Amino acid sequence: MEPYQRTYPYPTSWNASYPVQWIERVLYPLQVYGSYFAVPASAPSAVKAAGSGLGTGVYQYLTTFLTQGGETPAGPSVSVTTTGGNNQVSISNLPIGPATAPVGAIATNYVIGRNIYRTNVGGSTFFLLTTIQDNTSTTYTDSTADASLFTVSPPTVNTSGVMTWPPVEKNFAEYSNMYDSNTALASGGNQGTMGAIGSDSAGPTGTASPSFTVILSPAELPKDNTLVMRVFYATKQQLDSNGTTIPEVHRDIIVLGACAYAIEAYLTPTLDNFEFQDGGLRDKVKDDTIPEHWMAWAKVKMDQFIDRLEEIKQQRDFASSSRAHWGDIPFRYWRL
Repeated sequence: MEPYQRTYPYPTSWNASYPVQWIERVLYPLQVYGSYFAVPASAPSAVKAAGSGLGTGVYQYLTTFLTQGGETPAGPSVSVTTTGGNNQVSISNLPIGPATAPVGAIATNYVIGRNIYRTNVGGSTFFLLTTIQDNTSTTYTDSTADASLFTVSPPTVNTSGVMTWPPVEKNFAEYSNMYDSNTALASGGNQGTMGAIGSDSAGPTGTASPSFTVILSPAELPKDNTLVMRVFYATKQQLDSNGTTIPEVHRDIIVLGACAYAIEAYLTPTLDNFEFQDGGLRDKVKDDTIPEHWMAWAKVKMDQFIDRLEEIKQQRDFASSSRAHWGDIPFRYWRL
């Protein structure tokens, strides 16, 4: 093991049916250290008001700060109970963000708005209610039905800081046996909680979950668990009514794969083992040669498909600039 390393678990895929297969690149730190805002220190005030729109029961509210770079996690929440005839909520004392974050002469960072999140009646999950597009307003009247809430929850990562420019790509090593098992191949491992070190999950192979290790400079330690990184990762293709996650530049691989599969699955001729000679007394036809030609054509298309897959794997991230890997791509990477 080399000094100045931190090991992190693979990020959680947004779709559990399509787990992370490999890490593409890591941007770290994503924000200038100390340039982010703290979460709102207090909850807004909320009282029931005469009117209609909401259900009858308990609602909860909380807020976040919005900046040019992103959004803070949520502050404290407040609850209010509506009653018959009082099915609106009057919100006051909305937290106002500081004038600027302490970034010195590097850049300016301001709170440009607030997000208000609310639960459904009697619920505990917060959804986006509205965006206050300033840092001065302190009141809002809520009459929005539960069904009209945005299906967006408060962030858990503070992205309100000044983005680092140009982005810094960190060298990293992947300790993952992702295609053969769900354990990683680190031989020692320091897998603990996210952004921490330790051996909480250490097992015979070093860790109990797929992980990657980032190499950090002494100046970035031990502050690494207070900063934000952005991890680009690969998953299997996701296809639904909205389209496919395969980029347009790679759409040809769908056609190649479909063609190869169709030939193998649907064009299998029947082997009848007979010969016949047509009425023109030309060449004899042997039906038992048809499978040979079918197999040869299926192999051509499958080879084209596999070669294209290999080309894309070698490209890794087609949209990024070249970067230096920490260590070589494994010798048997082509098998993946």
